Amino acid sequence: MTTYWRSFYSELIKLKRQPLIWVHLFVPLAGIAIFLGYYGYTPFSPASKISAYMQVLAIAFPTMIGIVCSVAADQEASAGNYQQLLVSPNRLASLAAKLTLLLLLGYCSSLLAAAGFGAGFMYILKQQTIFDPVFYVEAASLLFGSCLFLYFLHLFISLRFGKGASIGLGIVESLVGALLLTGLGDHIWIYFPSAWPIRMLTIWMQYGIASGDMLPAELLLWPGILWCTGATVISMIVLGYWYGRWEGTQSVE
Repeated sequence: MTTYWRSFYSELIKLKRQPLIWVHLFVPLAGIAIFLGYYGYTPFSPASKISAYMQVLAIAFPTMIGIVCSVAADQEASAGNYQQLLVSPNRLASLAAKLTLLLLLGYCSSLLAAAGFGAGFMYILKQQTIFDPVFYVEAASLLFGSCLFLYFLHLFISLRFGKGASIGLGIVESLVGALLLTGLGDHIWIYFPSAWPIRMLTIWMQYGIASGDMLPAELLLWPGILWCTGATVISMIVLGYWYGRWEGTQSVE
């Protein structure tokens, strides 16, 4: 445990030399400003505007995860070819510390993106909806939780194959997630991790908030939750096993 906290403190110090904190801050703020500016002149209903924003946020998340994981891995490569990670007396503790920081930044960024938009929507645009402030916190938590698998996957891709592979995969995942939001993904979305956030968020907004109807079985929400939870746990175990045997080598980009 001591090694973990020392590694985590080291990760905090590294933030001074990384753009990670600025990426997690300015990207959500830029997205909020763009959507609030656009929504100030559009005639759509407030509920439709919020739903569209949340869906775009869910679609963009895989790309952002690919970018931040690649930045974190690239910093380690530049600072001694991963030696700070590899020479740790407890390598799993160093991996857990890096993941903890990435997840904390990701969750705070998702909260900022959701709650910041909600505040701007209510107090700047003066538009009222059935969604209360708690909704935005819950939406951010659901979005983040359904993306945990992607963090483990992209950290592995970034360490093993480089930043180009991680960012490229993130872009593809965002495109696939948007595609599977259509009728094409009605029966297969549970098998695609990039579709979990947008599908779960959409189902939750439609049936968990907007109505009291029974959840249709064909939406596959519970099978999707089981797939997401199981894959996340397995990916965490596999990442830890691989990292314990990793020699610091990386495929040429």
